[in-house]
Amino acid sequence: MPRKTRIISSMLIVIFTLIVLEIRLYYIQIVSHHRYRKMADKQSFSVRQANFKRGTIYDRNGKELAIEFEVSSVYAIPSFISNPEETARKLAPLLHMSEKAIRKKLETSNSFVWLRRKIDTKIAEKIKGLHFKGIKFISEGKRFYPENELASQVIGLAGLDNQGLSGIENFFDRTLRRKTKKTIRRKDGFGREVIAADTAYRSEVSGCGVVTTIDRVIQYIAEVELRKAYNETKAKLATIIVQDSKTGELLALANFPSFNGNSSSPGKYKYLKNPAISNIFEPGSTFKPIVAAALLEENLVTLEDRFYCEEGVYLFNGLPIRDHEGEGWLTFIQVLEKSSNIGMAKAGQLLGKDKLYQYARDFGFGNFTGIRLPGETPGILKKPKDWSEISLSRLSFGQGIGVNAIQLISAFSCLANGGVLMEPMIVKRIVDPGGKVVKEFQPCPVRGVISYKTAKTLTNILYRIVENGTGEKAKIMGYRVAGKTGTAQKFDPETGKYSDTNYIASFIGYLPAEQPKVTILVILDEPQGFYWGGSVAAPVFARVGLRIMHHLGIPPDSQEMFRNLSQETAYIGPPL
Repeated sequence: MPRKTRIISSMLIVIFTLIVLEIRLYYIQIVSHHRYRKMADKQSFSVRQANFKRGTIYDRNGKELAIEFEVSSVYAIPSFISNPEETARKLAPLLHMSEKAIRKKLETSNSFVWLRRKIDTKIAEKIKGLHFKGIKFISEGKRFYPENELASQVIGLAGLDNQGLSGIENFFDRTLRRKTKKTIRRKDGFGREVIAADTAYRSEVSGCGVVTTIDRVIQYIAEVELRKAYNETKAKLATIIVQDSKTGELLALANFPSFNGNSSSPGKYKYLKNPAISNIFEPGSTFKPIVAAALLEENLVTLEDRFYCEEGVYLFNGLPIRDHEGEGWLTFIQVLEKSSNIGMAKAGQLLGKDKLYQYARDFGFGNFTGIRLPGETPGILKKPKDWSEISLSRLSFGQGIGVNAIQLISAFSCLANGGVLMEPMIVKRIVDPGGKVVKEFQPCPVRGVISYKTAKTLTNILYRIVENGTGEKAKIMGYRVAGKTGTAQKFDPETGKYSDTNYIASFIGYLPAEQPKVTILVILDEPQGFYWGGSVAAPVFARVGLRIMHHLGIPPDSQEMFRNLSQETAYIGPPL
């Protein structure tokens, strides 16, 4: 090959090589700049991550209801495991796993695999003592509930990764969630950390704490009596709620069955839902005082107005309305004392569709209450244009409307406090890890619904219902109680009719009637045997009410105590 040709060939090769290099440099520096920058940073910097605790949940007096502590989680680097069979055999009894399950994890091609998350510290120490190469540990936070099952459906549950799954844990997840602190340091060519000017820090604090309105002692009282009633009546579901009549704060919210947040049983997950806010039921006779309040506020009836109650059966638009006992003429106050469906159906006609709908909405039915818990349903309250010919009569005694328990107790607290509907409160404040208040939640009036005069008139009627009517078993010696029984037939969607066998028994009331402190609601869903609210729910109210009065230090009225001594009263159990 001539010398000139060789020179040209060499130059072409050099030029081609330079072009290839230029293209490659363009690709690296321009096209893939971000990718290679990340690779360089990964080699040049180390990231140290420190976890901080999820915030604590407290009762109103600072008692811990949900806390977090550090535990160990065990993982494996499969490529470092030389003998998976022996490793699995020794780990199985400690991790409470089968050898087969562990071996499957150890023989995976993955570079990292969890063996067991959040194990007991003593077990972790035993595993460390085996000195298995490739078996590693990491410190994690684990949620713990000091009171076990107490208020579990209010507090809720945090999952394996400490994410809120239900209750306050879910609603305030971002507030409670543990934060992350990262320290980014430069490394030298040998991978050693060095102090440099571009060392970066990102510092954050632990999650904030949530102080609830729950009183741990009142919650305990409610749960003890609830479980007793549940077992005695063999009910499908039972609920007790205690609310501060003036502020709307929930002092106790208990359902049974519930769950223990510390249990490892997967069965607990079916009870995460809180029936007090998610279940809808027809209130039955406990809705009658709401209708009565509307009638009195509109001056459509007086207490002495008389209604003929048809001796127990009344055909309205061809469909019967029945009373438990046949009655003739009753005054309006007697209609409420004897809980006459027929009397209320006739009185409701005076109010009319639009007014009844307006007052039901004003009392909070058919609306979200604003409670800071997940899963609330607004209930069912159809607009008047969608009512049938019999809707007005049925709604007047609590059929054809769907409510949740929080709506019902908030409406009764409105009667108790003089006519103001309060937003139900479950959280009082948010505090930082040092206990400093970050946010305070104040009692929130929603609206004035009825006048103070009407509210006091209703209180006197409800007091008479307990003294002379269907609520006699709710009497508490030494205290004036205002309340109403409820016995609601459950609607059977399969037959399209109301059941003759399944009922919801309830009692709702407040005390002391002259200056109410607490409103208490008791619900027993499908009790077996006796199912009347006055028979099975009212005595539970009495036991709970007395113990709460003792706990709050509210003394009995001496005149009321003397008057009660001459009467036969229901047994209400020992004080706490």
